[in-house]
Amino acid sequence: MSPLAISKPIPSNQSIMKNYILSFLLALAIIPAMAQKGLVRKGDFHYKLMAYPKAIPYYTKAIKKDSTLQEAIFKLADCYRLTNNRQQAEIWYAKAVKMPAVLPIHKFYYGQALMNSGKFAQAKKWMTDFVLDNKADGRGQAFVKAIDTYQSFFIDSSNYSMTKLDINSENADFGATLYQDGIVFASSRKTTEVIERKHSWTNQPFLDLYYSRGKENKFREPEQFASSLQTKLNDGPVAFNKKGDEIWITRNNIEGGKVKKSADKIVKLKIFKAKSNGENDWSKLEPFAYNSDSYSCAHPALSPDGQKLFFSSNMPGSKGGMDIFMCTKQGNGWSQPVNLGDTINTKGNEVFPVVMDDGTLYYSSDGLPGLGGLDIFFTRDNGLRYTVPVNVGYPLNTYDDDFSMVYDMKNKIGYLSSNRANRGFDDDLYTFKKKSIRVKGIVVRKEDGTPIKEARVELKTGDKSQNFTTMENGRFDFPAEFDLQYMLKGSAEGLGDSTVNFETSATYPGDPFIRIELGTKSSEFALSITVIDADTKEPLPGSMIRDDASQKDIGTTDLAGKYTQPIVPQKDEQLVISMAGYRPKVLMLKGQDAEAPKNHEYVVELSKASEISPYENWFKIVYYDLDKFNVRTDAVPVLDEVAVFLKENTNVKISLSSSTDSRATKEYNERLSQNRSKSARQYLIEKGVNPKQVARITWTGESVLVNDCGDEAPCSEEMHQLNRRTEIMVMEVKKRLKYTSCLMKRLSGFGSLFCFASIQINFFKR
Repeated sequence: MSPLAISKPIPSNQSIMKNYILSFLLALAIIPAMAQKGLVRKGDFHYKLMAYPKAIPYYTKAIKKDSTLQEAIFKLADCYRLTNNRQQAEIWYAKAVKMPAVLPIHKFYYGQALMNSGKFAQAKKWMTDFVLDNKADGRGQAFVKAIDTYQSFFIDSSNYSMTKLDINSENADFGATLYQDGIVFASSRKTTEVIERKHSWTNQPFLDLYYSRGKENKFREPEQFASSLQTKLNDGPVAFNKKGDEIWITRNNIEGGKVKKSADKIVKLKIFKAKSNGENDWSKLEPFAYNSDSYSCAHPALSPDGQKLFFSSNMPGSKGGMDIFMCTKQGNGWSQPVNLGDTINTKGNEVFPVVMDDGTLYYSSDGLPGLGGLDIFFTRDNGLRYTVPVNVGYPLNTYDDDFSMVYDMKNKIGYLSSNRANRGFDDDLYTFKKKSIRVKGIVVRKEDGTPIKEARVELKTGDKSQNFTTMENGRFDFPAEFDLQYMLKGSAEGLGDSTVNFETSATYPGDPFIRIELGTKSSEFALSITVIDADTKEPLPGSMIRDDASQKDIGTTDLAGKYTQPIVPQKDEQLVISMAGYRPKVLMLKGQDAEAPKNHEYVVELSKASEISPYENWFKIVYYDLDKFNVRTDAVPVLDEVAVFLKENTNVKISLSSSTDSRATKEYNERLSQNRSKSARQYLIEKGVNPKQVARITWTGESVLVNDCGDEAPCSEEMHQLNRRTEIMVMEVKKRLKYTSCLMKRLSGFGSLFCFASIQINFFKR
């Protein structure tokens, strides 16, 4: 036996007992921790499957055992929000915003939850905090403004009568559309099927289509509509053309009886069309040309003449959630979808578009300022762009979700969907009537659209007339009556007059809004940008024109691939031209100092780049001092943003391309631009970016100038500055598989694995 062994003390019984007790106590401490982790894992499992009702009890039990489980608290709050349990969502977001790891979006959701309860003063505090944390997201500022003026939403509250339809079921009923002296709508009402299929998100049956004959609140018992068009998953809502012989339907991605999945194993939503073959008989459904397994298309709406198709989608080019897109009829097909831009769309969800007979577009948004949840807005196309959306106000909108509004012009009755009756639970169909109307409008200069103060406006019908002088914002407002023909005449000193005739028989829930333009307008445009395919030289309609400084979309190209505007800015502007499936390009718009603007025409060629979807619009630029390549102060936040983007999207690779101004020799400038690319790359790596993600650095010296500031050109320092730059863009996106939300269902005896849509039709509004 070794000396070491001899010298080792022999443990006493007391020592053994003490160690045993310590081990026992340690085990007691470990077991609850393991149990809590097990509960959270089970909650996460259902959360990833979007089975939020099943995730809730696991998170609740885990938090009850340990109130410091931040991620569980965040997800529990999300579960209640996504299942529209407004009361519990408010409670748990109140806890979430006090956590050390709270994110800005939690503050936004808490602010929305408070608005849903009518607690506007508290909501303003959290929306303001959200603005301070995330200034780039315009929703916060919009909601703060809405909270300050929320009483304006109640101005017309006594001008409507609202009635909940008797044909509603105990489950969800929504999306009414007019059809053959009645309505067609989507419903998850119980059926007589032997095996009732339920959705894990709602714990309700899947959506089917129903038809009910009647009007106002006198409808017959609903019956299933066009069974040949329906599937075993979600079907609806639908839209019809003016004749009612063409149907457009939203449903899960099923073709030929087979469920189709995206690369991430999720069944998206698609739009399909069918033609009527006679009484309740429809042709085979045809898929919409721009459907994709990679994103969702839903909620189609046709213009009265059938020449425009509006729909909601999260396709590349979307602002954040679902956006409203528009296609124009081209022969037997449709043009490329055009995003309706920042005026209409937000980082939230814009859904359920409906087009009235006069072209007014109604839709719902949870990103525009309103009372809470989804609110209904309307906008009009004034020829150049859509007007700023107007909230239709209470009682059409409430603190809850309000959406999918249609109007029966013949009977002057409207229908909308809302979950107001049960404070967020289950959607119901409502009918409404407007008691009186007002004619509202604006008088503007035809040349540039600026409002005209103190313009004279006269409203006449028969022998009756009313007169008004416009306010500082050029607005006017008259009381009017239904079913009359009116003449509206506007005039102003030195600008002549203009007359508009209209009928109030075409009046919809939003009061008629008339735009009167005075003066002359040049037929020429001062600025014209034509965007074409670099290879085919074909025009690219729907290309996005973005102001790089304000990060705002200023317009899109038309069917000829052209964007035009009558006024050129006084200073140089940097525009980013982008299109889904193409690499973006920077266009330097030369400012105009002269009093009379000159015409400027630009042609931009875009090269195809399907490998960078969905980041075609992602583009950053940093600038340098003269003869320097170090990262200066104003470039730090831009590069920090790039670093965060790359660390959050590890499948993305970027390129850096640097330039100089024309001063110094070409050889010197080439070395300088090389050092600028290296400097920007090194900064990103020091911020923790994987070097492999900065896949390419190039330098062009003075060979690629964004303006006419070549050698000996009389340019200002500001103009030279625009050339001392590094352009950063996405060059490759590796497709990756992530944990998918699939749910095993055995339907009608078939052991099939089905993956359901990440956002189901009746939850786009969530």
